[in-house]
Amino acid sequence: MPTVDEDRAAILKVHRDWWAANYKWDIPLMRTCFPSGAAFLNFNLSGDPYFGREELTAFWEWFKDTPRSKPAVMHIWRLDVRGDMAYLLCEGNFETLEKPEQYLRSTEIYVRNDGEGKPEWKIWHFHCSEMAPKDKIRQPFGDSYATRGVGYLPPSFGKSFSVTDDQKP
Repeated sequence: MPTVDEDRAAILKVHRDWWAANYKWDIPLMRTCFPSGAAFLNFNLSGDPYFGREELTAFWEWFKDTPRSKPAVMHIWRLDVRGDMAYLLCEGNFETLEKPEQYLRSTEIYVRNDGEGKPEWKIWHFHCSEMAPKDKIRQPFGDSYATRGVGYLPPSFGKSFSVTDDQKP
């Protein structure tokens, strides 16, 4: 059995590959991040659900010629590994056609199963949504993303970290 540190490293590699694939619409790399079959569910930033790797591939094929000038930088708030399941919470910047400075947050659920029973970490559920506008005041605390910064966590939660901030075009 792998150690927790080995599991974390394997999950962070999938996380990094997922966001690197998003940058250049790298469909073969994207496909390595998800299990085979139809069990995977993606709640996409587009607002639509995608059921399984094949539907997500079709979505990417539709948009694969849409250029992006910079990679996402995702700040990981939490990565919790519990046996053969794990979850990762993060936020960061992501470029879309409509919003060159899109800020989002996501939840990634990992299972140690490649969809065919092999013990490989894959994303089995991905949920993504927009963050509040930078200057929107967070009630009742009076702060905002503009004052806190992306990736901020209160001291009692620890520090965020990123495995995506060194991607090169």
